[in-house]
Amino acid sequence: MRARFLSTLKVLKELSKALIFFFLFVIAVPVIIGMVLDIPAATILSFLASTFILQAAAPPLGGPLGLSSATILSLMASFSFGVVLAILEVCESLALTSERVSRWIARVGKKMEKYPAIRKYGAVSCTLIAWIPGIGLYGTPIIAWILGWNRWLSAVFTTIGFVIAAAFVIFVAQHIKSVEDVFILGMVGAVGVVILVLSGKIASKKA
Repeated sequence: MRARFLSTLKVLKELSKALIFFFLFVIAVPVIIGMVLDIPAATILSFLASTFILQAAAPPLGGPLGLSSATILSLMASFSFGVVLAILEVCESLALTSERVSRWIARVGKKMEKYPAIRKYGAVSCTLIAWIPGIGLYGTPIIAWILGWNRWLSAVFTTIGFVIAAAFVIFVAQHIKSVEDVFILGMVGAVGVVILVLSGKIASKKA
């Protein structure tokens, strides 16, 4: 009975941390940024709601709300950091409530011990994983948690990838004028991803 009570307390602790991270970085920090820049809280929250749904595709909606590119990226960085930390804490609470999940994570952890380079530098790849359609911001921290990557590093690199994606969307929205431009940007983006992947492989081999 006591063990069950302590387990419940641990779960509540993880969920409380998730709520704190969410409130602090997803709501409080963006609203404070708005106060400093004299932007109404309603405007900030409206943009955050759009970001929650559209993720990195939300920046174009910031223009009609009167938000500058720098403000948009700042808000999205805080939003991303808070969401990733909150999801990681929820995942941790899931492991505490399910023995099956806990055993599965333990098995994955043992397999990952065979690949120390991935375990050590894996969080860096969150920068790219956050770009993958269908995974994006919400799926990346789950992958990081399953593979046992450092949660703070995972949050930082996921945020970096998310902000880069948002900046790319802003750039495209401001500069795309023809189909040829879309093709050129697509090629440049593809080449950039290939270079990053190859760099990651080279680094892992050296490790």
